[in-house]
Amino acid sequence: MTTPQSQELLDLSLAVVDAWNRVDLDALRELVDENITVVHQNRGVAATGRDLMLETVEQMKAVFPDRSIGETTRWAATGNSVMRETTWQGTATVDVPGFGQAGEFCKLNVLSIMSFQNGRLTEWCDYG
Repeated sequence: MTTPQSQELLDLSLAVVDAWNRVDLDALRELVDENITVVHQNRGVAATGRDLMLETVEQMKAVFPDRSIGETTRWAATGNSVMRETTWQGTATVDVPGFGQAGEFCKLNVLSIMSFQNGRLTEWCDYG
């Protein structure tokens, strides 16, 4: 059953993903808490703080110019967190340890856990 709060969490997560896909740093700045923690558990990516997250977004765009987070295939919400099952994909322009070699199309099935406080993303943790 979808509750208004769980739908609101999904909508916030989709707004973040949309801004991430478009590399809309202004929108991300509004949606993300200044002390956010971002982790990709099994890919060696970790950042604390909005500025570092935004730098990482720009770097990922340079290394994977066509990268995108796909549609949500399944989701659930609990407390102030939403869990989204999706696909991340992109073509590497250089060798990226843990992701792929230059010229390789990379595709990962991902589970994202996104936590929010006061309408802002405070934690983004990916598995996949």
